Amino acid sequence: MHLIFQRHHISPDEMYNKDENVKRFMYASMMLQLEEEEKMRKQEERAARRMRP
Repeated sequence: MHLIFQRHHISPDEMYNKDENVKRFMYASMMLQLEEEEKMRKQEERAARRMRP
């Protein structure tokens, strides 16, 4: 949740006041984003390892 607050400039009270379905959607969306970022980070690490002598 911290990332939702930080990245999207949403305050905790704004988040908690949302409908449960909206909160679930926001959490799921954030998880997808984090998974994509992790996948990209791993790909970059693999590419960097291949470039080493």
